Amino acid sequence: TTVQEVFPEFSLDQVQVEVTYPGGSPEEVEQSIVRRIEDRIESVEGIDRILGTATENAGVVTAELKRGTDLSRARTDIKSEVDRITAFPAEAEQPIVTEVTNRQQALQIALYGNASERTLKELAQRVKDDLTRNPQISFVRIGGVRDYEISVEASREALRKHQMSLADVSRIVREGSLDLPGGSVETDEEEIVIRTEGQNYTKSDFEDIVALTRDDGTRVRLGEIAEIQDGFAENSDLITRFNGKPAAILNVFRTGQEQVLDIEETVKTYLDEDLQASLPAGIQASIWQNQAENLRNRLNLLIENGILGLFLVVLTLTLFLAPRLAFWTSVGIFLSFSGTFILMQYLDVSINLLSLFGFILSIGIVVDDAIVVGENVFAEQENKGDPLEASIRGTQRVGIPVIFAVLTTVAAFSPLLFIGGTIGKFLGDIPTIVIIVLLLSLVEVLLILPYHLSERPDREEGKSNPAIRTLNRVRQWVAAQLQTFVRGPLTTALRFATRHYGVTIAAGVSLLFVSFGFVGNGYIGFSFFPSVQGKLVTAQLEMPVGTTPEATERMTARLQETGYAAIEDLEEKAGQTLVENVYVTVGQQPRANSSPNEAGFTATKANVAEVSFEMIDPEERDITSAQFEDRWREETGRVPGARSLSFTANVVSVGKPVSVEASAPTAEKLDRTVAAVQDSLDRFGGVFDIRSDQEQGKRELELELKPGARTLGLSLNDLAGQVRAAFFGLESYRLQRGQNEVRVYARLPDDQRNAIEDLNEYRIRTGSGAQVPLEEVANVSFGYSPSQINRQDGRRVVTVTADVDPSVTTGNAITSTLKASVLPNIQREISGATFSFGGQQRQQRKAQSALIIGFLLALFAIYALLAIPFRSYLQPLVIMSTIPFGWIGALLGHLLLDIQLGLLSIYGIVGLSGVIVNDALVMLDFANEERAEGRDWTDALVRAGQMRFRPILLTSLTTFLGLFPIIIEQSVQAQFLIPMAVSLGVGILFGTGVLMFMVPSLAMLQNDAVAWVQTTLLGYDEPVKHLGPYETETPS
Repeated sequence: TTVQEVFPEFSLDQVQVEVTYPGGSPEEVEQSIVRRIEDRIESVEGIDRILGTATENAGVVTAELKRGTDLSRARTDIKSEVDRITAFPAEAEQPIVTEVTNRQQALQIALYGNASERTLKELAQRVKDDLTRNPQISFVRIGGVRDYEISVEASREALRKHQMSLADVSRIVREGSLDLPGGSVETDEEEIVIRTEGQNYTKSDFEDIVALTRDDGTRVRLGEIAEIQDGFAENSDLITRFNGKPAAILNVFRTGQEQVLDIEETVKTYLDEDLQASLPAGIQASIWQNQAENLRNRLNLLIENGILGLFLVVLTLTLFLAPRLAFWTSVGIFLSFSGTFILMQYLDVSINLLSLFGFILSIGIVVDDAIVVGENVFAEQENKGDPLEASIRGTQRVGIPVIFAVLTTVAAFSPLLFIGGTIGKFLGDIPTIVIIVLLLSLVEVLLILPYHLSERPDREEGKSNPAIRTLNRVRQWVAAQLQTFVRGPLTTALRFATRHYGVTIAAGVSLLFVSFGFVGNGYIGFSFFPSVQGKLVTAQLEMPVGTTPEATERMTARLQETGYAAIEDLEEKAGQTLVENVYVTVGQQPRANSSPNEAGFTATKANVAEVSFEMIDPEERDITSAQFEDRWREETGRVPGARSLSFTANVVSVGKPVSVEASAPTAEKLDRTVAAVQDSLDRFGGVFDIRSDQEQGKRELELELKPGARTLGLSLNDLAGQVRAAFFGLESYRLQRGQNEVRVYARLPDDQRNAIEDLNEYRIRTGSGAQVPLEEVANVSFGYSPSQINRQDGRRVVTVTADVDPSVTTGNAITSTLKASVLPNIQREISGATFSFGGQQRQQRKAQSALIIGFLLALFAIYALLAIPFRSYLQPLVIMSTIPFGWIGALLGHLLLDIQLGLLSIYGIVGLSGVIVNDALVMLDFANEERAEGRDWTDALVRAGQMRFRPILLTSLTTFLGLFPIIIEQSVQAQFLIPMAVSLGVGILFGTGVLMFMVPSLAMLQNDAVAWVQTTLLGYDEPVKHLGPYETETPS
């Protein structure tokens, strides 16, 4: 079964190493974890660049691989290198090495209501268990809630009273809680297992642990020394709200051959029939971010457009061709598509928005060769004789040009398979489908279609049918009008083009330069990747480091207020409800790493938050997500105290339009460099949401051991360990409680570790067992620690990003100005400052370099393929010279429809080149046939234009009409596909007119140029006759 999904799932060619270091500061994580991993893996073959991130409690290193690198081998090599590291801190956990993919959930379930976090988490666990028991669902992950944690909190007074340290408490907890097998006893009759059972699971279990036994036999239990807190992790500042109420989120993923639509049906059935009736009072369950709904809507949209395009193509064929040929040509489309669907399963290509668009692109192209073969078969059958033999002769006559026409089109689309980076993989299904369909259609037109056309048509058939009689009259009228045009205006224009080919070529070149001028002067804008709007509009907030989660949550309340205010204004204009749900997360930004260009690691930080409004389906409203985004941004204005605030409505992001990666030799110079870049961007019009990932960081208390402390038997390690145990916690052990791993910590109570005075008053235990105030053995000073450190290829990097208003400027324009003047000026002022560009610009560089190289190779392949049937090195150049003239129509289409050029436009132009070559080949091939029969070269070219005008016109019309429904589609969900459809559809429509006159003109130029070289430069008395593919030298 072919997998169904919204967008294709693929590997990002990245291997990620994550190491958790509880309590570690970013600088500690950088030095003790990130740098050590970087040093070990830099020698692994196939790594393009190494990215590192050090945050509180964790370090992540991501290795981006070069294209073509064996991902499995690279992951194994990286894991081997990381496993050899023995110098990680003792508190650090085992490294986790994973492959990074763009996997997204099929849907999410929000459980929300006025309930405790524990109640929501336990309910979410129950729902997860219920869902994964269903064969349609195998992977569900709980989010939006914190991990469980047990905290054994012993006060300073209790520790002094019982002459204990937190290390003693931790040891007592660990030793008093275990299950341990003790072997077995074998009797004559059976084997009896020995087992020591004493594992503690609940608060009362831990309180009952014996901590001390006095000489008189009395026992002191742990509950008398410490307060046991059975709750949630303290170092996880995570708050989630769904429609204003506490929530837990279940992420339901598709894996293997599971189907998104089946998952949706299973979840909906479970919620309606099983869960709703058993939900506790006050708790609700809703489906959130339903990708299945998006998939269904978008697939239906494309299928409807595809069917309409197919209908227009069949209608056009029926008007121009005999009904039987039109019918069997349409059947050929069905057979090619059916074969492609079968092959998709073996090539691991899913049914998604992009692969279906590949089918739509193919509708018009795939009938081109069937038209040529069918017309030749019918022409042969007009000469009487056996219909089967006539069918074979007709196919054989055009077999070679048809084969090479398809192969040249395949060659034109092939570069699109080798685009580097995430974008190449994201769009790779489009050329894959087109190429498969073309190759299968070649088999169909050469081996199947001739058989279907081998029976001589019954001319009396259908004459009694009024509908067929009407259709025949319409076809005859169309044929008469076409014939009139061919004999009149077309023939006149062709004779002019061949006699005055210099004027014709000059006019074509002028049109080409004018078209390029529209681009160069900004009449046709450029945007690397179009926006893909969905149902979600999101605000991402970042407060200054050190902001409490409660303070951040208060700011999200303001964002919700401004969001609702914006929605109310828009709802009043639209006259309908526009919002379904609102989801708020404090501590994380779930959508920040959800694009296919991100690695998916998100640290929990109290100063970040995200507010998402889910709008109703785009097809049910007139207000777009982008309009709400702009109105929300305007309503919110500047947020006092916020470090950054950005809004987005895009489903797919390939990075920010402007992304500058800055590095400098010192922290002071790096600060100045980043400030200078931000100030420069702020001066550009149309640039907004300027932010950097550099943070001042939290204030920190730095401890230094006094010299006299060593006389008390204290080492720096003793000092650090005791302070960490008191203020962070000393992990005693981990227990498995149900499906949850629960960490058990020993630490001071919260009210004895929430002030600076608590640190000064804390007593350190010396080697003799005495306790002395911390200030007597350590110097305490203030400093700053960054909350996150980003690294690239072994150096610290700060990234400054910005968004742009496409109606004012583009990311390319801003980046060009930065490169040309702004950044060089900064480098002159700040020595050692270096810059690189990430985000969209990095993806664009990868795509452009691959496209240029691939297109050049494709041109060489096309030349070689053309040289074979033409048996000439010059005539293929004539055909390939028409390629740029086909671009005129593509650029004109963008201008007329006010569409910006982008990567998808270039995809369409590359594909257009193949179709242009196909048409030119058919025309020049016929001219060679005519010359072989004795016609003058000028007459042969005119005759070729006359005779091949109908198939060339049909090729253009079918290609255009197959894409026409997409070109005029108003749905927001199809907008990002329109540029490619315009490039190919409108390009071939306008390109046909240019092509009809440029091919004869260029052919005449080539013929006269060769004659001039032979007679003038080589001294021949007369030009040497060229032996074309249909000519042989007559023996004397």
